[in-house]
Amino acid sequence: MFLHFAHVAICSATVKRTTLAPFLLRGGAGVNEYSTDKLRTIVLVGPPGAGKTSLLEALCYSSGAISTKGRVEDGNTVSDRTPEEIRHGYSIDPTTTSIVHQDVKLNLIDTPGSSEFLASTALAMEAADGALIVIDSQSVMNPELLLLWNLINDYELPRMIFVNKCERDPQSFSKTVDRLHETLSEHIDPLELPLPDANGLSGVIDLLANRGFLDNGATESEVGIPEDLAVDERSARDVLLDEIVQEDDAIMERYLSGEDLTPEELSCALALGVKATHLTPLLCGSATSDVGLHHLLDAMVALIPPPDETPGPDPIALVVSATHDQYLGRLAVLKNLGSPLRPDALLGTANTNEERLHQLLIQTPTELTPVNLVDHGDIFIVAKLHAAVGTFLTKGGNSNNIKLHRTVTPGFAISLSTENPQDEERLAANLFKLVSDDPGLEVEREAGTHRLLLKGLGTNHLGITMERIQRRSQITLQSHEPITQYRETFRRSAHAEGRYKKQTGGHGQFGVATIVVEPLERDAGFEFIDEIVGGAIPRNFIPAVEKGIHEAMTAGGLFGYPLTDIRVRLTDGKYHSVDSSEMSFKMAGSIALREALEQAGSQLLEPILRLTVTVTAAQQGDVLGYLSSKRGKILNTTSTDATWVQIEVDVPAAELTSFAPDLRAMTNGLGSFVSRHHHYDTVPDHIAEKLKTTNP
Repeated sequence: MFLHFAHVAICSATVKRTTLAPFLLRGGAGVNEYSTDKLRTIVLVGPPGAGKTSLLEALCYSSGAISTKGRVEDGNTVSDRTPEEIRHGYSIDPTTTSIVHQDVKLNLIDTPGSSEFLASTALAMEAADGALIVIDSQSVMNPELLLLWNLINDYELPRMIFVNKCERDPQSFSKTVDRLHETLSEHIDPLELPLPDANGLSGVIDLLANRGFLDNGATESEVGIPEDLAVDERSARDVLLDEIVQEDDAIMERYLSGEDLTPEELSCALALGVKATHLTPLLCGSATSDVGLHHLLDAMVALIPPPDETPGPDPIALVVSATHDQYLGRLAVLKNLGSPLRPDALLGTANTNEERLHQLLIQTPTELTPVNLVDHGDIFIVAKLHAAVGTFLTKGGNSNNIKLHRTVTPGFAISLSTENPQDEERLAANLFKLVSDDPGLEVEREAGTHRLLLKGLGTNHLGITMERIQRRSQITLQSHEPITQYRETFRRSAHAEGRYKKQTGGHGQFGVATIVVEPLERDAGFEFIDEIVGGAIPRNFIPAVEKGIHEAMTAGGLFGYPLTDIRVRLTDGKYHSVDSSEMSFKMAGSIALREALEQAGSQLLEPILRLTVTVTAAQQGDVLGYLSSKRGKILNTTSTDATWVQIEVDVPAAELTSFAPDLRAMTNGLGSFVSRHHHYDTVPDHIAEKLKTTNP
């Protein structure tokens, strides 16, 4: 273990560790307030089935924060709290729990393993000081592990790896490390070796301390290193020390001269390498057997750095996630990125009214507790906060210049309707609440049907969202395949006049608008330019012309889909001092656009998704062939190592309705992908002709 941080006397006899009681016990001055240097926010990530939730439960137990461990199978863990998580048996939402070890507050964020919830995981990384990557010792070759590793690199987070479930085959640990090297194409630095016994795993060998420790969760006892492991231990220790000493020139010089280095000195140099992301420490153990967890807690305190950014004078908070409590309502989880916060602080965003943070709460494994101060870098909770997940709250709402490091754009969609039409408004209200809680969701109206279109990161993500809507609102939902959101644009420039004249009893209607329409580059949208001179159209009627053009664009082009990517120049017109009105010029603008469209012709556009697909090298050929058959444009293929290949490809959204199950079938469940809307592109003429008859 990391002796200089543990503050625990070690001897050859059994040692009972001093466990800390739950650190928040309904208040008390100073009990629940920690300064920035005593804080660590660590995000737990890993592929599905790695055991992150069980590990968090075991860490809470080992730290003394809970007296009895729950089980995922029983639905009573600290982390998986929602009915959907309990029903499905895996994490869906990020869950934040705070424990204390060595007088340091550890804010642990358990994240979903599936890439379909990647938006929530990425946001948790935004708030983290470091990452703990949890892997199953028998399932290292996983594309989602590579995806998470790349995401951690993107955030430049200090990281550690915990090899879980080592009790199943501790003898294969070296093979697990080798497979990790191959999968991640990075050097990994084991700090421990498993200490096996007849029943599986009894403890770990600490390479820095150069000794073994038996561990049963509550107690540890120091033991010698078994003779049959001594050679492996010396070899692994030599490799580790060669890596560590490179982080400190003075230590390296002493090491090369043959001087013995203390575990404290080595641990300090190791911490420097972790902070700089040069080194990735690897620990091992078992969450279900409670082996190696005290060492893991020691390492998180010793090696993951505290928040090191100096706060400015003003408060800034990021809304990291949100949950719902049947008594307290919406509970927003925030990270304080600015100066210390106290209850009743008034914060907001540029787009919303300021909200008062009446009570600042901390989530322990057993309860929510109010605190009087939240220091820079800490995680806290506010009840009934309306701000959406992923937004920054500042004093006065001046958050326009603060941006997230990255966002994940949803690439899948379903169209929703209700069995009872009277429930449509309630459905919309519930959907927008879910969108404010989940950064991977978007909602809009579907063109053509006007149904609500729910966008997410995968079919499972969307299915669970539907479950939540039905549970919370008791609305019976019907889902439909979404209509592909085609658009149209002009094939060429055109000049047209729109004349609207209507004579009835009394005042008539008269307006003439002359326009030039020019196609723009893809995703440029719409430009309107007023070139009227000499008062050909009075200034107060020009907005009506633009409005009429807008309405005609929304009504659709020759294929019936909305128009986009055009510039309209209003060049001339005529008016009547008595009969002209806003209505007459709005109609003139609409007629002019339709006339120009008839002259220029319409070009159909389709949405293009950009996919990053991860498969094994052996499956690459089949997947490339499949993507090509779906009109995919291969942009890049990257061999991350001898096993994995990443394919970046642009594919029309209309071709991907069955991609998720098809990829699973082609790759025996090993393939994964992330998708996002990227741009619109021209539909080939032969496909456009077929769509004429299927347009709703």
